[in-house]
Amino acid sequence: MNTAITLIIAIVVIILHVWLCRRSPKFWYLGGIIPLLWIALLAFLFFYRKISWGDDWKMVVFPTLIFFLFWIQGYQTAKKKELEKMKAKDIQ
Repeated sequence: MNTAITLIIAIVVIILHVWLCRRSPKFWYLGGIIPLLWIALLAFLFFYRKISWGDDWKMVVFPTLIFFLFWIQGYQTAKKKELEKMKAKDIQ
């Protein structure tokens, strides 16, 4: 696959993931869609021996951590925004 196309797809996935992570806390699971798809893709690639831990550990660990950290940060941000809205309603 062309490097430019791969980069564009990666950027789109990251933007979609960040957007999904910042949804309302009651939709916390939306931010988990992309990390779960990533883990499913990794399991598929491990199963068919397209990647191995010894050679490709950086490709496995770092994107996985990034996806889950974005998810956690997005959830906390959305929760904070929800609390601010509730406080604003209580003040009025």
